[in-house]
Amino acid sequence: MTVELSLGLDVIRSYKRLAYTPWHALAEFVDNSTQSYFNNEVALREAYEREGEGLSVDVMYDQATGLMRITDNAMGMSLEELGRALQVGLPPANPTGRSQYGMGLKTAACWYGDRWTVRTKKLGDTVEYQVVVDVETVASGENVLPESCREGLNPEDHYTVVEITQLHRKLQGRTQGKIKQFLRSMYRNDIRTGILTLRWRGEVLDWDMSDSRFYRAPDGTLYKRDFEFEVSGKRVTGWVGVLDRGSRALAGFSILRCGRVIKGWPDSWRPESIYGQIQGSNDLVNQRLQGEVNLDDFLVSHTKDDIQWFGDEEQEVETKLADVCREYREVAKSRRVGGEDERGPSNLEVQMAVEEIQAELSSDDMIDAIEIEDVPPIEIVGIALHALVEAAQRVEPSFSARIGRIGVMGYLVSDASPNDPYVAVESTRSDLVQIIVNMHHPHVNQLQGAQGVLNYLRHCVYDGIAEWQARQKAGRLDPDTIKILKDRLLRLAVQLDFPPETVPDEQDV
Repeated sequence: MTVELSLGLDVIRSYKRLAYTPWHALAEFVDNSTQSYFNNEVALREAYEREGEGLSVDVMYDQATGLMRITDNAMGMSLEELGRALQVGLPPANPTGRSQYGMGLKTAACWYGDRWTVRTKKLGDTVEYQVVVDVETVASGENVLPESCREGLNPEDHYTVVEITQLHRKLQGRTQGKIKQFLRSMYRNDIRTGILTLRWRGEVLDWDMSDSRFYRAPDGTLYKRDFEFEVSGKRVTGWVGVLDRGSRALAGFSILRCGRVIKGWPDSWRPESIYGQIQGSNDLVNQRLQGEVNLDDFLVSHTKDDIQWFGDEEQEVETKLADVCREYREVAKSRRVGGEDERGPSNLEVQMAVEEIQAELSSDDMIDAIEIEDVPPIEIVGIALHALVEAAQRVEPSFSARIGRIGVMGYLVSDASPNDPYVAVESTRSDLVQIIVNMHHPHVNQLQGAQGVLNYLRHCVYDGIAEWQARQKAGRLDPDTIKILKDRLLRLAVQLDFPPETVPDEQDV
């Protein structure tokens, strides 16, 4: 008797539970498009010169109809190549590029939806081929895919179109903003070198990497330089620079492989030996030291969101990178003449924030929250706040201060319910303000680092002090009602962002 390893077709159902983020799943399709270009560069350059354009990838998402479409004008595929692309786990003809495992198209499409089609026509051919994949049909044992073709087409046409329906998740405003920012970062090399025009919902994504962003010494020296070293016989290249104006969001290292960002802005790599052990630190090194590390000789994880390290490789890369950055780290730690405070947001960070808040305000859910939801009666407001106030009585104040004739006491309550309000304020006494912050509120999960928590506490505390002032000057105001209404909006902002690491149960889809 022999024992065999057998993978049933129903494994395709599990793909929607892979640890993808919405942007890394979409990147699988862009990887295939760009790799198709690199594999057929000579022929495509001739075609693009004739057509007066270059490689383009368009990602379209229609929330109303539940359709995701990815279109490219790369080489396209013959019927044989399409069949190979649809075989799970069969490595591509060129496994050294961005398409490595022969899984991305299938896993990413199934992660997004239960029904998807691939329509493609290869440059030089006259036939367009289309196949349809219904996940539940395949999982039930039917592995022969519905196939159709159109003949007599222009041999100069070339494209691939992937359409996904019966989506498992809706991409709300905040997630759409993240997709746009991550995609422009992932394909920064292709964008800035003019190889690729990448569009998200019709908007062309750009990337600015001009040297004007970096610090220049009084003698004219530009603080940006290339580096190269080896780890375990594998070549590591890249560059490091000191930003002229500090920005924590822009600082940090981006890890690239085959010209594509694996991990980087807006979620950059910050090795502890360079940036310190305190997560979320906002010191000058974390504001100003920036770079890129190319790891073409290393393996990438299945979802292409991290490097597959072996042995001590990660530590060795980090150690040698710290040696390379030592001088620049010291430069980044020194404040510029004049002591300019660099902690404020950059123009790009402000733009990102504006786009996110606009998306939230424009959502249908926000309209419902403003126009449909009733203002709660004052009795309900009191009941909602009472539980949080009671929770504060069981703990000591987390911080306190005396401001003139009033005392301020703050309580960070960790045993409250996520359903309790985000904050409660006791300001009825003329000499005391108590601010009780619910640290289990879902909005707290959106805070990033010490600076994020600090800014949040500022809002809560200053709201409380303002309420104390309002009570002393205009006792008829009802600030608790205002807080309950604001609480709904804070919860709504969380609901608009589908957690990327969470996949709903099948019955919830």
